[in-house]
Amino acid sequence: MHQSVLVTGASSGIGEAVAVHLAHKGFRVFASARRIEKLAPLSSLAGGRITPLAMDVTDEQSIRDALETIAGQGVTLFGLVNNAGVSVTGPIEEVPLEEWRRQYETNVFGLVNVARAVLAQMRDAGRGRIVNIGSVAGRIAPPFLGVYASSKHAVEGLSDALRRELAPHGVKVSVIRPGFINTPFGDQEQEGLARYADGGGPYADQARIFKAWHARGHPSAPPPVIVAEAVHKALTAARPRSRYSVPAQSIGMLALRNLLPSALVDRILERITGLSAYKKDGQT
Repeated sequence: MHQSVLVTGASSGIGEAVAVHLAHKGFRVFASARRIEKLAPLSSLAGGRITPLAMDVTDEQSIRDALETIAGQGVTLFGLVNNAGVSVTGPIEEVPLEEWRRQYETNVFGLVNVARAVLAQMRDAGRGRIVNIGSVAGRIAPPFLGVYASSKHAVEGLSDALRRELAPHGVKVSVIRPGFINTPFGDQEQEGLARYADGGGPYADQARIFKAWHARGHPSAPPPVIVAEAVHKALTAARPRSRYSVPAQSIGMLALRNLLPSALVDRILERITGLSAYKKDGQT
């Protein structure tokens, strides 16, 4: 029987690409999303190796129901790809706390909910893989993406601890760090930024500059299959890496972040995003 993997947030973008790619590579894929009708196109792909599941990662009963469905098919999960996520954007000072909570409920607590729910079967089997979709922003936090970046920093920390806890049980944990990827994910970030760029608040001018730079990022980026390929490596390598960063050009910036003083990294980010002009002139 093909090894089985659960992919969360599989209705579009990276999650959809991961589900399809893994199925074509021979995995039996359980692709989940809050709205199962969005998964309908996947069910006919890859020789029927994709099974759609309704699952809300913020709802523990929904997770239990989905796992009961998987168990009812006589399946023990080998892998979990924690991809479900949202992105809240805007100035730290102005983003309402309820938006912070929504961010963390999905990106952090949702990830933990699903991981906790599958770990017993992996430990009992003495093997398994957990792949958490993080972000380059989980190491380099751009302005106006601080809420999202902080949630991905949390994913980095909990993944490290989980990897070390699970090592004696044969379960390996990896983080995938996508940078800009050509998916609709950037649209929700643009919508969030627009509220502050057009709102006349104290950060409006900066937010407009950043929004214009950000708008070019996702459409010109590589397709999500490059993330799917990294996930496949994390699931199949005999000794998977703790981190996979994609696309390749993001690795250089991560290296600079590790090697250079923070003040210099700040100036580089200002130049890249165009915000250096605001800092120099004090106005747009």
